[in-house]
Amino acid sequence: MATLNKSVGNTLLALQSVSSNSVVISSALDVSTKFSAWITIHFGRRATTALTEGLEFRIEGSSKSSGDGHWHVLAAFKTLITAAESEAVSGTVNAGTNVITVASTTNLTRGDMVYLDNSTIANSEWGRVKSISTNTSITIEDNLVNAQTGSTIYDQGEMFNALIDLSAVTRLRLVADGSNTGQAVAVEAFINYLNSVA
Repeated sequence: MATLNKSVGNTLLALQSVSSNSVVISSALDVSTKFSAWITIHFGRRATTALTEGLEFRIEGSSKSSGDGHWHVLAAFKTLITAAESEAVSGTVNAGTNVITVASTTNLTRGDMVYLDNSTIANSEWGRVKSISTNTSITIEDNLVNAQTGSTIYDQGEMFNALIDLSAVTRLRLVADGSNTGQAVAVEAFINYLNSVA
């Protein structure tokens, strides 16, 4: 039976705020020795008003081993623009727990992907709502990695993913194009590789 050698959890784009009407481009990765990649992307809202236009994510491959101007779109995703609900986290919510206390659960729904916007953005995170205790708390499917006391919950969080064949690709990058979003949003992306088959 074949043995697959993989590397997982590599950061493609560190968690950050993409300011209104700006474009963020990841570093170009040398993928010339990789067979394939699985790319996962998180998107979070940082304001409640509707986006002017959705942010576009483009996974791009280069046909050149160096230089610019030869980037081609391998996969693309565009976010929704709908207005978001926000709720302040109340009380103390520790890492390792999944019950998040809030004063109001208005417009929050089981199954929602929510973004928890921490005052230190690197400590922000996403979760899917498992259940709701009306105007008391929400329970997410997985435990928090970071304490979220004093954070703000936004719904309209989104996740995207793509499995990319790298057999003929030399370099790869991710573009987060917020050229006409009209507001700051949160993004992060990771990449897993299939390195070899033995």
